Amino acid sequence: MTQDIRWLGLGLAVTILIVDLSTKSFMADMLTNTGGMLDILPFLDFRLGYNRGVSFGLLSSQNSWMPCVLAFFAFAVSVYLMSRLRRSETKIDAIWIGLIIGGALGNGVDRLLDGVVTDFIDVHGFGYHWPTFNLADVAIVLGVAIVLIQNVRTARL
Repeated sequence: MTQDIRWLGLGLAVTILIVDLSTKSFMADMLTNTGGMLDILPFLDFRLGYNRGVSFGLLSSQNSWMPCVLAFFAFAVSVYLMSRLRRSETKIDAIWIGLIIGGALGNGVDRLLDGVVTDFIDVHGFGYHWPTFNLADVAIVLGVAIVLIQNVRTARL
């Protein structure tokens, strides 16, 4: 059973990595040809953006070494989480770990290849614009949300 759980987390991480890098490449090509933006729904657009920093542009820098530092951090987090995955005993642990590893690697690889992270999902409404993001970001947020909910539920017991 433990081996199946590890494969679940690893498979999810690899799937997230492949889907994330593929969608970034596809959307960058498509949006470059459409002027950088495509209206989808009243609250959702595809808008090409590049992030030199981390979430919300934090740690953004024009220094040539910063993408390597941020990618190294993403890879270090992934290595730590791989060690957690090896010890995980529940499917829910494998899922949140796999989501975060896949997202971190997706953004880390993108940063090493391009020096920036490609973002394209633009959510907005009621005069508010959420910062543009990508599928790796979605995976990381879902993984963190799962582990937080899991910890809150465990604390209540």
